[in-house]
Amino acid sequence: MPTPLPTRNFGATGVQVPLIGYGTAPLGQKDIEPAHAVRCLHYAIDCGITYLDTSPDYGSEPHVGEVMKTRRDEVFLATKINRRSHDGVMDELHQSLEKLQTDHVDLIQVHAVNAWADLEQALAPDGALSALEDARQQGLVRFIGITGHAHPALLARAIEEYPFDSVLVALGMADRLVSRPEHFVLPVAQERGTAVIAMKVFGHGQFEQRNLALRYSLGLPAVSLAIIGLDNEKHIDEIVAAAQNIEPLGDDEFDELVAGVRPIVEEDTEVAKKGEGQSPLFWLHDTSVMGWSKHDEPMLVSY
Repeated sequence: MPTPLPTRNFGATGVQVPLIGYGTAPLGQKDIEPAHAVRCLHYAIDCGITYLDTSPDYGSEPHVGEVMKTRRDEVFLATKINRRSHDGVMDELHQSLEKLQTDHVDLIQVHAVNAWADLEQALAPDGALSALEDARQQGLVRFIGITGHAHPALLARAIEEYPFDSVLVALGMADRLVSRPEHFVLPVAQERGTAVIAMKVFGHGQFEQRNLALRYSLGLPAVSLAIIGLDNEKHIDEIVAAAQNIEPLGDDEFDELVAGVRPIVEEDTEVAKKGEGQSPLFWLHDTSVMGWSKHDEPMLVSY
């Protein structure tokens, strides 16, 4: 039997979660065979990665659903909503539940809130959060969270405005050097008992010092777990082994990680300036407004 993954409190929810969550976005890629995706998910659960993270736009919900047919009670299942109106969100959630082959999820997250207009849409009387509160009353979801990539001050304001159970935020070294999420989000989350979920820990695959990067993100205060995109059993083994010994970085290790990430940040700046293709740290530049891009703006929103 594999050594169990260490666990942490999921904020103030009373739930324990493993240090690593399975980011299923890679399993939704067109070149991934469904049987391979299902095999990876079963293998990860057997290894103790029992937090599964998906989204309607990942393409992985049907694969997760195949696994949920027999293992729903073993996992903490998290998904997201991209719509912003009450009715749009309820429709999207019911579609996700059907694909996931379950009658409820543990966590539903307002996905990719990267602009103030988007937060206003979520908070509108007929917006996303009104739908998610109804969904919780109906037993379709246990907890409500929010995610965002580029603007940690916005996420901090969001968890001040609404009692989110969790916040999924980019917390890699690149984010520290550019947008300082640990300064804006983590103190508010600690004060309010909001679970913090780290993403972009490896810089979307750009960082070479993976062990240092993981230890950095999981060493930040209030962080419950890190979501890691995994697409094969070897990667699962590597991350499970790394998570067995998470210690805070020493000063020299911190400096080494900064030195490794700095050129990536500099390259990203140049690519983003030129506007030629996707920059290495593309999420840092996201200012999209979901309600507009999905043509699902709440009627009662006020900007």
